[in-house]
Amino acid sequence: MFRSRSADRIAALVTAGAYLLLTGCSASINVDQMLTPPKLSAQQEQIYQALTDATGTDIRLKYPKRGAYLSAFIVEDIDGDGADEAIVFYESSASPLPDTGLRINVLDRIDGEWLSICDRSADGTEIEKVVISPLGTSDRVNIIIGWSTANTAEKSVSIYSYSDGYLDQTFAHSYALFDVADTGSGQAGPDLILLGAKTTTDPAYAAVYRLEDDARYHEYKYNFRDTFAYSDYSQLVYGRTADGHVLLYIDAATGTSGLQTEVLCMDDVSLTNMLERCGAKPEDTVRRAGLSTADVDGDGVPEIPVQSVFRGYEDAAESEQMRQTRWLRLTEDRVYARHYSYYSTGGGYAVLLPESWRNRVTVMNDAVSGELRFVVYDGQWTDDSPVLLRVYIAYDAADLSDHLSDGFELLHTKGTASYLVRAEQGQDLSLSLGDLLPCFRFLN
Repeated sequence: MFRSRSADRIAALVTAGAYLLLTGCSASINVDQMLTPPKLSAQQEQIYQALTDATGTDIRLKYPKRGAYLSAFIVEDIDGDGADEAIVFYESSASPLPDTGLRINVLDRIDGEWLSICDRSADGTEIEKVVISPLGTSDRVNIIIGWSTANTAEKSVSIYSYSDGYLDQTFAHSYALFDVADTGSGQAGPDLILLGAKTTTDPAYAAVYRLEDDARYHEYKYNFRDTFAYSDYSQLVYGRTADGHVLLYIDAATGTSGLQTEVLCMDDVSLTNMLERCGAKPEDTVRRAGLSTADVDGDGVPEIPVQSVFRGYEDAAESEQMRQTRWLRLTEDRVYARHYSYYSTGGGYAVLLPESWRNRVTVMNDAVSGELRFVVYDGQWTDDSPVLLRVYIAYDAADLSDHLSDGFELLHTKGTASYLVRAEQGQDLSLSLGDLLPCFRFLN
């Protein structure tokens, strides 16, 4: 499939682009159109009518920013009675109540009609994320909502339970990042995971909260080193140890333009710092923002990217340096470089270096052709340094056609970008395109 250069492939791409334009799925969608609230379904119309019957019509629906629930309407069985209830987020400017900001309304279907059962103020002005899930050993359904406050960095998470027509808040805490996930505790349900930023009085931290059968939350907390003034976290990803314990890979912001990774292990009694256990430190993972922990080889185990200068660029100005990415793998007792690669965060792809290329191949950007080239490097640059691989990204059909005609192969498409490669032969280090295909990874 990688050798086909037929006009049919080009025609298919052009047709697909035309289809996207005709259906409005293009990069030039009108911004006002994007901001228009989506058309309500028949069920949502019924719920909305019941809501306005209770609150009046001077309301504005509010939507979560991220997560599985992105609608102002959430229809789920939140009390475990086998029938769905509805949660609606809205703002009212006509409410006689003193707190006229963001509110939560719960509606139930009674005798075939939706009715507003309870209404309460929210704990913020914006909805960050909603999760509906059991927690720990309890079979209670929990409504977990992350809130933020406009014009501030404050965020808080609240957990509610709904029964007998009442929405009861059972937990509230500030956070910088939260998630609900299986921590490998062997419990009936997942746990709440919070990452907290450093304050003037307290260090940054990670905490796991497990809901027990007695409706109490058990806290497992780890305070990060006080010198790490983590103000935010870019992501939280998960791995497992050989014996099944969950690892938390935490990409933490250092200053305004850097990241470093903390790795914690959750067992039945505590959170353990796995980097320190392996004789390493979070400082060993420092890199620029955008280099996120990822399972780069697709084997289910995350790797941490750190960078060094490619051979041949040691004396170049920093702005002209090309950087090699080492992907660090953590095991029970050590941290080691699992892969070496070229990684384009802007392009969203990585090329893992074959074993035979390590320390013998470097990369260069050709300003004239726009190609990224992998070339043999023997300690000095020459005009005839053998090229082993060319990578090019085309953004229109004509450019794509020209490069296909020039021997490039279409490897991947994403949006308007077509990723093209050409493997050069005739050198001792030459590899076929078939050999190189497993080296390409598309990460975002």
